[in-house]
Amino acid sequence: RLIMVHGYLIFHLNLAFSSIKTEARLEVIRKCYWPLLRLAESTGITIGIELTGWTLQKIELLDPLWVQRFRQLLQSKQCELIGSGWSQIIGPLVPYEVNFWNQKLGMDTYQGKLGVTPKLALVNEMAFSTGMVDVYAEAGYQGFIMDRDNVRLALGLGHTPLSTTPTHALGCGIQSLPVLWSDSILFQRLQRVVHGDIPVSEYMEYVKKRAYQDHALLPIYCNDAEIF
Repeated sequence: RLIMVHGYLIFHLNLAFSSIKTEARLEVIRKCYWPLLRLAESTGITIGIELTGWTLQKIELLDPLWVQRFRQLLQSKQCELIGSGWSQIIGPLVPYEVNFWNQKLGMDTYQGKLGVTPKLALVNEMAFSTGMVDVYAEAGYQGFIMDRDNVRLALGLGHTPLSTTPTHALGCGIQSLPVLWSDSILFQRLQRVVHGDIPVSEYMEYVKKRAYQDHALLPIYCNDAEIF
């Protein structure tokens, strides 16, 4: 039986990643960030690229041509910008005012340097709280991306079909936002096959199995770009 399943790719860019030395940032842009843009160009697949305003600013200082090309791909719909704020902070651990300004500064940077504002936000470090729904909505986001596996475990849905997973998150009042789910098992499998830990054939069989079982959008990859 032929099953048509759609998937999506979202790559998280972070030049403040603790294991990246300051002097290695330009190499990361060359080896990890440029290939992402070329992947979008060569395959025609619209790739989601998420980065903070701080990382975007650093890339522009080190390699302004990358930002210029990224802006062109955004305009031609070959890439989609995913937001997260000015800095990658754990929202539930800081006051409302810090979250507010983190998102405002991020949105201002996206608009100023790329000419667009993102519709989706990636939850930093996958640390969610109810109040973050209101923060994202106030910042102008229309939805956000969160890890599905941990949420299902927290809600006691670990052994139920994926169709039982909520589609929206409710804030502290009446505000709600739709959720696009990431999948830690799927992105870890792709990382393992790229690093040669498992064969491509095994990975493809797993993806086919998930496509047959889930009957839903497959989050093929929603994680770090620097791992590659």
